[in-house]
Amino acid sequence: MCFDERAATWDDDPDKVARSAEVAAAIRRQVDLGDRPRTLEVGAGTGLLSRALRADLGDVVLSDSSNGMIEVAEQVIAAERLTGWSTAYANVDRGELPAGPFDLVLSQLALHHMAEPESVLRLIHAALNPGGHLAIADLDHDPDGAFHKAHGDFHGHDGFDRVRLTHWLTELRFADIQISTATTLTKDVDGEPREFPIFLATARKPG
Repeated sequence: MCFDERAATWDDDPDKVARSAEVAAAIRRQVDLGDRPRTLEVGAGTGLLSRALRADLGDVVLSDSSNGMIEVAEQVIAAERLTGWSTAYANVDRGELPAGPFDLVLSQLALHHMAEPESVLRLIHAALNPGGHLAIADLDHDPDGAFHKAHGDFHGHDGFDRVRLTHWLTELRFADIQISTATTLTKDVDGEPREFPIFLATARKPG
């Protein structure tokens, strides 16, 4: 998938905007955002998820490995006058993350595009302040690869098994691990609509 080419019209899809609002609502239910955390969104695209949480967040860094998405995110930050918000090019597959520490790290439908998810989670753990939280929304395990069936250039992961994800987070010594269904995504597969659950995994780095 070429996200650079899709960046200019990314926010025009009302389903993406609505899904971000639903994931944001799930995050509010599971994470205390009362202290307006300094936030990093990994694989942020145009920052739809962070923008859905803007009233609850402090300074925000939107990071992505797509220059096109970064350019659009910068335009949105300027147009919406989002004080304390910035962008950063970062390729997590090369071990890159913006300089922390952060109180909250977000990700929405990005982890399954990353080559080594465990390594990404390790980077996130290192970037968090003690007591900080991660909140990752992504696809449940899709054993037949139906979600990406139409994308011949997809080389990521067909979602994640919740037990395996819990194991990864436990191995990294995260605490208060919770995984629940945040929303569903409907997509045509072979001409028929099919629903795909989107989980929200939250966890805390012990203080």
